[in-house]
Amino acid sequence: MNVRILSRPIIGAVAAMFAFVSPAAAQKARTGVYPADIVPIAPYSPGLLTDNGFLYVSGQIAYVDGAVPDHAKDGDDDLRDQTTVVMENIRAVLDEAGYDFNDAVRVTVFLADMDDYGAFNEVYGSYWGEGATPPARAAIEASALPGGTSGAPILVEVTMIAYK
Repeated sequence: MNVRILSRPIIGAVAAMFAFVSPAAAQKARTGVYPADIVPIAPYSPGLLTDNGFLYVSGQIAYVDGAVPDHAKDGDDDLRDQTTVVMENIRAVLDEAGYDFNDAVRVTVFLADMDDYGAFNEVYGSYWGEGATPPARAAIEASALPGGTSGAPILVEVTMIAYK
């Protein structure tokens, strides 16, 4: 039995496809989005815009100027307050890239406690107007979210993919 099934032509075709994508071209195909008010707490871009119209928004937490605002950690409606900060951080990335919430196609939500799902949805849902189509979404409970400190845990993180 002969097992030589056009292996050289296939390998050559695959190599030719990748030969045209240089590292410089790949880097040029995406642009970091850095709103002035969002200071990353780790090595990442708040948003990444690709030349094919996709905007990838990194997970946003309730940080303003590198910390959770006092009103979002005072024990009074912290989940709602943190969700508002998160959604406004996402708005800043969208605005900086020339997008808006109606361009969102996929969202992933991380909640420290799934019992907060309803309260999260009350705030989250307000970012899409009457009759608008919200994006596809998943919600996941996470035992710990990055950026939290003693007395100021992060309760919610949201990532988004938008397309225009």
